[in-house]
Amino acid sequence: MTAKATARRSITEVMLVNLARDGRVANPAVLDRIEEASRSATDCFVFCHGWLYDEAEARREGERLFALLEKALAPLGERVVPLRVTLHWPSRPFTNGASDRKGGEFLDMLARVPETVTWALLSQLCESEVPAGPEEEAELEALKRSLRGSRAAAPSRWSPVEALSFWMMKRRAGQVGERFGSEHLARISRGVRTHLIGHSFGGVLASSAVLGEAELESLTLLLAAFSAYGFARDVPGCDRSGRYHPVVAERRVKGPITVLHSRHDQALSVLYPLATGGSLEERATAPGRGGRVREVVAASAIGFLGARGVGAPELSLLDVQRTGLARVPVVNVDGSRVVKAREPLVGAHRDIFHPEIATLVAMAAGLIAGGPDGARARPVDSRVDP
Repeated sequence: MTAKATARRSITEVMLVNLARDGRVANPAVLDRIEEASRSATDCFVFCHGWLYDEAEARREGERLFALLEKALAPLGERVVPLRVTLHWPSRPFTNGASDRKGGEFLDMLARVPETVTWALLSQLCESEVPAGPEEEAELEALKRSLRGSRAAAPSRWSPVEALSFWMMKRRAGQVGERFGSEHLARISRGVRTHLIGHSFGGVLASSAVLGEAELESLTLLLAAFSAYGFARDVPGCDRSGRYHPVVAERRVKGPITVLHSRHDQALSVLYPLATGGSLEERATAPGRGGRVREVVAASAIGFLGARGVGAPELSLLDVQRTGLARVPVVNVDGSRVVKAREPLVGAHRDIFHPEIATLVAMAAGLIAGGPDGARARPVDSRVDP
């Protein structure tokens, strides 16, 4: 038994890293604890939550996911010593960092402002925003066109306040992720196999973090809220690569980038196109048909359609339990038979807590293999006992 395996019981805590709006670590002492714990670990799993979570909610989300992951890793016994980290980032648009209550009051106040004023704010955002990539450029162009249209046609299920906060949080997740990736992730991942898991806008944060210098073993995106063309070499109608294409082209992730999507995710199938100025009809149109290429790009979310423009194989979440994951740069996994909750407005967008998804994370990490009788431990080799 290795020294790392002997110390497994000492790493029972899910460590919470609080990130400020600019990506700095607000509780830097936790990095020392993570670095110390990593000396006894074989694998570090880092979970990034989605939109509108406070610290307590982020902690609960992480603990819930990691409890399922613990069961998925059980067949490995003491051969894998996991270190579990949850990132809490300021995902509520109008909080001041000191009081979520005050931020909620501000949001309520903004909701009472005449819609014409809020639409004007959203228009100014479109004019001042610097697109993070050509796919986001297409989204902003479509949103501008939408804002120039009739206000009476504005969707009743997606208010201008919500659209404004969508863009603020999408931008913040990317900025926080980039700084965290360039300044802190290398320290967390030093000497231990590191796996990033991002849900919703947490997928934006995780993908942006990979643009840093750290070496990662796997990246798993759970219903991620950014463009389906984010990893593409050529974004249709743009003649440029997607924002996150370097992650694929430079193989910054050793294992697969695993993209879980579900057709039951209403937040991404209905609300995402509305917030980006697209429409359901545009999303359903193939790029290149009817001259609506950029509109299709604007309306397409990776957590609903999977990654596009990367030649990713299409697998089913249930089938993966038997076949395992293809060891290719990007894999699309359709979770629609499992991820199918009917929560009002967002559908299955928060429905990520399933044993099959925890097994998927372990498979992406290279620790669990598929089999005819279900997932099983991989044979002992250097990937699980460094």
